[in-house]
Amino acid sequence: MKRIVAMMLILAALAIAAGCNREEKSETVTIQFWHLNPVGSPGFSEMRSIINIFNDRQEAYFVRGTGFSFWDYWDKLSVAISSRTAPDVGYRTIDDVVARASSGVLHNVSELMREDTSQNNIDLNEFRESQLEFATWQGDLWAMPFSATTRVLYYNLDMFNEVGLTEADVPRTWSELHRVAKMFDRVDGRTITRLGFDPTYGNTHYHGWLWQTGLDFFDDELNPTLDTQGHLDVLEWIIGFNSDFTRGQLTAFGEASEMLGINVFASERVAMIVDTDGLYQTLKQADAEISYGVAPIPVPDEDGIRVSWGSGFSLEMFDNGTGDQVRRTGAWELFKYLLEHDTQIALANATGWIMGLRSAMMEYAGGDPVLQAILEEIDYAVDKVFVRYAPSWHGADWYPYYTEALDGTLTPAGALAAARAHLLQKRANWEATR
Repeated sequence: MKRIVAMMLILAALAIAAGCNREEKSETVTIQFWHLNPVGSPGFSEMRSIINIFNDRQEAYFVRGTGFSFWDYWDKLSVAISSRTAPDVGYRTIDDVVARASSGVLHNVSELMREDTSQNNIDLNEFRESQLEFATWQGDLWAMPFSATTRVLYYNLDMFNEVGLTEADVPRTWSELHRVAKMFDRVDGRTITRLGFDPTYGNTHYHGWLWQTGLDFFDDELNPTLDTQGHLDVLEWIIGFNSDFTRGQLTAFGEASEMLGINVFASERVAMIVDTDGLYQTLKQADAEISYGVAPIPVPDEDGIRVSWGSGFSLEMFDNGTGDQVRRTGAWELFKYLLEHDTQIALANATGWIMGLRSAMMEYAGGDPVLQAILEEIDYAVDKVFVRYAPSWHGADWYPYYTEALDGTLTPAGALAAARAHLLQKRANWEATR
């Protein structure tokens, strides 16, 4: 009897599995989709369900999903694009869509939309104009905004209450930020044990603070503009914010948490930090017991601009030059499905990201005040400009000089001058090869 019951359970399980994951058949067209939820990751089962729903609701196409870890994904996709073996659909960074569109490795989304006479064509009004602009080249869209990221100020309400502050005291300007932050600093001998705030902690970047003053790294002709008083003022403000501590003390304090794999805000070692929506997910998944909130990043006291860096991923259809129109059509159906309202909510659950479809994310935020506040800040977020002669201007081209300025091995003015000279040389080298 036990063997019969066991066999019935096995057959039932196989039936369920078959219904949840339709097998690839010879008569179907296989569509390759690469994503960032590999086997064993927290969102793998959710991503598999998303793919299975698409496979089960039609018979013409079979989507084969392949998940990679974060860093493996970018390396493998770059190689695949170069060798024209890229997946039919995948993610990339939205700020450099133009580089791929102009290289002929993407399908034209605007063209596909014009050809589409179905009832589920993409509604561009559902997406942020700022993100659509980054996906546009020569007047056409070559990708769609897939996820949206912003930076916000996280503040620890428990720590605020300890020193007699409330949410009404959350700083709104740079001077308020400094005044409030200094109320939390604690040291034990030469060791910092608690810190109010530091402009270099979390997910902050020099260009983010710079944008708040109305300045940028480049002018309209993409010449570096690092030799202005405005740049010097911003860099000196960052360096001088915690001038009562040495850079060695500040670095040691930050690294102490990193070495243990503990977020410096989640461990209640800082009262305030600027970070992305990713920190919200970290706190949520860890069931953190701290009471906290989020707010706009404080801005300069005079004419400060409410803006933050809003990097995100784009959804792209890769063109490997095969001319396979049937596969192109199938990839387009998957592409649209991934941008549908319900799918976007499911993707938010699978990835932990804030997705690009605004109405879906408003529903997803529901009654969560923290997530609602983060969504509001996304409307004030912009992405970094793509510079062909220096694609990593904000990272590898800038950070060595920024770090030397923070460490004191270069003066702020010297670091800015050296970074500008470096970028000008890169531009000259790039132009000499064109």
